[in-house]
Amino acid sequence: MDSTAEDVRDAKRARLTPSAGDDVDLISSLEDDVRLRVLGLMPDATDAARAAAISRRWLRLWARVPALRFASRPVPRSAGGAEWLAALDAFVSFVDGALARHAQSGCAIESLSISYTREWETASSDSDHTEQEEEEEPMLALFAGACFRLSEQDLEQLMLVSVGAAQGWIRHAFQHGVRSLVLDMPLPVRAKLRGGRDDDEYRDYDGVEEGEKKPLLVHLDGLPSPAGLETMRLALGGARLRLSAAAMTMRFASLKDLSLERIKIADRGGARLLARLVSSASCPLLRKLRMSKLRFPNRMRLDARVLSELWVEDVSVMSLELRTPSLRVLRMDECCHEVLSLSAPRLEEFALFFRLGCQPHRLLFDGDLPRMASLNLCIWSHRGRTFHWGEHNDGCVLLLKRCSALTCLEVTLDGPKVRVFEDHVDLIKDKVPHQPQITSLTVNVSEAFERHDFGAGVANLLTRFTNLRDLSLHLPFFIELHGDLDEGLGLECDHPDHWTSNEISLAHLKEIELTGLTGTDCELWFMHVVLASAKRLCKVAISFNRECWQRQCCQVEGMMDTFERVLLDEGMQTSCRVEHKLTCILGN
Repeated sequence: MDSTAEDVRDAKRARLTPSAGDDVDLISSLEDDVRLRVLGLMPDATDAARAAAISRRWLRLWARVPALRFASRPVPRSAGGAEWLAALDAFVSFVDGALARHAQSGCAIESLSISYTREWETASSDSDHTEQEEEEEPMLALFAGACFRLSEQDLEQLMLVSVGAAQGWIRHAFQHGVRSLVLDMPLPVRAKLRGGRDDDEYRDYDGVEEGEKKPLLVHLDGLPSPAGLETMRLALGGARLRLSAAAMTMRFASLKDLSLERIKIADRGGARLLARLVSSASCPLLRKLRMSKLRFPNRMRLDARVLSELWVEDVSVMSLELRTPSLRVLRMDECCHEVLSLSAPRLEEFALFFRLGCQPHRLLFDGDLPRMASLNLCIWSHRGRTFHWGEHNDGCVLLLKRCSALTCLEVTLDGPKVRVFEDHVDLIKDKVPHQPQITSLTVNVSEAFERHDFGAGVANLLTRFTNLRDLSLHLPFFIELHGDLDEGLGLECDHPDHWTSNEISLAHLKEIELTGLTGTDCELWFMHVVLASAKRLCKVAISFNRECWQRQCCQVEGMMDTFERVLLDEGMQTSCRVEHKLTCILGN
């Protein structure tokens, strides 16, 4: 039956359908373009498929929807291997069927998103499950033995289906002109044992003993060059991706945005081949690249002439060299490199964080960074004199010296004085250079500090800046507060006033923001120092720790009163006081 006959039948059915009062069946009168738009706006392909079941006309249109989003349903917590496999098979069959219908219709898929969840279904019987227990439990119940639900055979079968599906969907997208591809396919891996290394999550699936089973691979060999692909996100749950010389002939002529996540690059030359794959030769239009949780066995050199934004998050590679002349934004977080070499003369924004003890032995810059206006990095306050992990701030100091135009700096302050060390080395004074060009400073205090000992590090840091206009100090929910909230907040400090013993100049400061306060003496001392030095101050925004305010309301309210009186005595006036927040501005 052709589409015209179907339209006539649907219209006739609409006329025969009784209506309530004078209501008109508006759905049947919708044009096909509108119906396609409705189906395309469905949050999930399952919803769109249900809507298409209204009639054959809707079903015909379902095969022409340009945007498809597939998301699996959670599996019950008590599921065994057979149920996990059945759920995966059903999801794969549904996706494959929908893609086959679209291919037969001749209508292109512009956007394809496939996400297979590994979460358990939350049932009412699990209501006594605490949030902490949920955080500690692995997201995927792929375990063996008494505590682990799935056997080796279950794991192997799930891996076969998962790898085959992922490989097939990538091939389909490349062959059928998909413009946007998102594939989030967590492959079955062994759950990380408590106390194991972070890298355990990305170990090869090799059976009980390493090398016992040959790992299955996702590979790009034999795939056509996806001429129209503009954005792609591949998240493969720690699977091994094989890149061969044959795959290097592939060209992503239209690709502008690429994200590679949770992937282990196979073979010794994998890093080199991946760099070739994302280079300007293969991706001439690539502007944004994100590499997250990738594992390389060796060094990587990235040459990308037009790349403007790069995120490198939790990536382990021996040596990383970036040759990116057009790069404007760079974020490196939780990375581990022995050598980091950077050539990015147009860089404007940079965030740099390394794992504890994994700072590069060599940090190399090809010239200065004259356009750098915003920098986000981690600076250590102290270390024990006998603590031989090198000078944590060396790389940061070198970077700061290269940024002559830097005006905005955000610092995560770490490295508290540890009680097991009787003597400490100051890593800021006489090491971090003065930064008179910086006018905006944000300090995020690490939760590694104690509530009464963060002041020494912050005070030392503030001595490096003499021209601040804006200052933000954010205090965390300190670990010790978990006990203090039950016993009452200890507000008195038994240490010297760090603020007055340091040469802090805030003469140009106009606005200050303080968050996470609990009302300790040292917080109040800091406020006094600010007011004594910052004669141009126009605005003060204070926010006390919300949980402290909720559980120790009377104490916090009293400290808010104290802070407010101090500010009013300096000629300021209250503009807003709501719950745990207080804002004061300069009076007329």
